Amino acid sequence: GFYGPAVVPMLIAYVVTTVETIGDVTATHEVSELVTNGKEYTQRIQGSLMADAVCSILASLFTSMPNTTFSQNNGVIAITKCASRRAGLATGFWLILMGVLAKIAGIITSIPDCVLGGMTIFLFCNVLVSGISLFGDLNMKSRRVRFISALSLCVGVGVTVWPFAFQDMRGSSYTAAFWECGDCTESMKGVRNGVSIFLSTGYCIGSVLAILLNAILPEDPDENTVE
Repeated sequence: GFYGPAVVPMLIAYVVTTVETIGDVTATHEVSELVTNGKEYTQRIQGSLMADAVCSILASLFTSMPNTTFSQNNGVIAITKCASRRAGLATGFWLILMGVLAKIAGIITSIPDCVLGGMTIFLFCNVLVSGISLFGDLNMKSRRVRFISALSLCVGVGVTVWPFAFQDMRGSSYTAAFWECGDCTESMKGVRNGVSIFLSTGYCIGSVLAILLNAILPEDPDENTVE
């Protein structure tokens, strides 16, 4: 049947994956030495969002979880300097093959967690460096740009470091101080959980806040130079 309280959390989850997809595609452009503006860039963003949506729909039809982009690929591209689509297709083929053949999958799962963890941390740090390098395209002398960047980073990093500001403690459902909902209806609990997920996901609330500030804050006034 249809479970109404899950609608809002699912919508929030798809907003999160949309924001993540745009960031990942932009970072891929940056490490692939492609421009991050213009018609071609916009078309790639649109195509990526469409592919993400279609694949998530197909996944739901097969009773699986929604899909999202894989940001570690940006770190791989930055290290290898290989941004060929053929390499991506070949990688997809080998991943499918290794997932189907149990013997090969067993070899992959036998890799120690410390090895996988170290590799993942390094790749994500490359993603962070790619994101920082995108700031080079902005005018960081602008008070407007500095304010938007500082506030969105402040909120995004803050809820990541301390997610329990809006999220429940483990083993204590519906006890977050910002909205205690122990006696709420199932529908209201669904709404409350969706809001909690949104506010406690750093890159989601940070990105939405930056978009809102960029839309409402006026441009810097022209400053008169004193001779």
